[in-house]
Amino acid sequence: MGMDIFIIYVIKTLLLPLSSLLVIGISGLYLLDQHRGFAMALISFSLLMLLLFSLPLVTKYLAATQEIYPSINNKALENFSAQAIVILGGGLRDPAREYAQKITLKDNTLVRVRYGAILAKQTHLPLLVSGGMVLDSKLPSEAKVMSDVLNDEFHQTVRWQEHRSRNTAENARYTQKILHKEGIQRIVLVTHALHMRRAVEQFEQQGLQVLAAPTEFLSGPGKIDVFCFLPSAKALEKNSLIIHEIMGRAWYKLRY
Repeated sequence: MGMDIFIIYVIKTLLLPLSSLLVIGISGLYLLDQHRGFAMALISFSLLMLLLFSLPLVTKYLAATQEIYPSINNKALENFSAQAIVILGGGLRDPAREYAQKITLKDNTLVRVRYGAILAKQTHLPLLVSGGMVLDSKLPSEAKVMSDVLNDEFHQTVRWQEHRSRNTAENARYTQKILHKEGIQRIVLVTHALHMRRAVEQFEQQGLQVLAAPTEFLSGPGKIDVFCFLPSAKALEKNSLIIHEIMGRAWYKLRY
């Protein structure tokens, strides 16, 4: 694992809503005796933001700012004349007891793999899976585990494995190198709807033509009811993912 990736993961964890708001709130408690007015402002701000980020209604509208690509349709597939399908990794699970202590896919990756398998079956396009050894070099690459799952569980053969990347920018860079040798420039890209905007930007920077095939949307036209206004841990988790993506795009504009 590269130290740069480790440091980035630590920093982004501290900046995301739960950690950052806890730090702000605790700082307010610490300052109560010396600077009561300022301390109360910090505590109030942290509690208010924690409430907002816990509301499903906020998830619905905040996600819409990032999920700009619609779900793919058959006509778009036909008109684009894609040459390959690229599925991006989203993390691995630790050894799973129910799978005989084998390393397997996190839910995020499994969602992408499942949708990629459906598209591959529908289009008969060759598959490339992208994902390296991000935080633990002793684990198999995400690409290796994704390939095994696609072959063994979804009965779809993977033609290429990109197993060097540690983030979205590297996904795009190393994937382009593999596909360039094959004369492939037009790809169907599979990742979460929330992540698709950043992914498309990176792959297009590498000179690839991309048809977005997003999955698992957080935004949508669903009805607004009383549950949209009730705080939930799930909404806090989803809003943290959205903030993570907004931060990620800002960071990528500076670095890449």
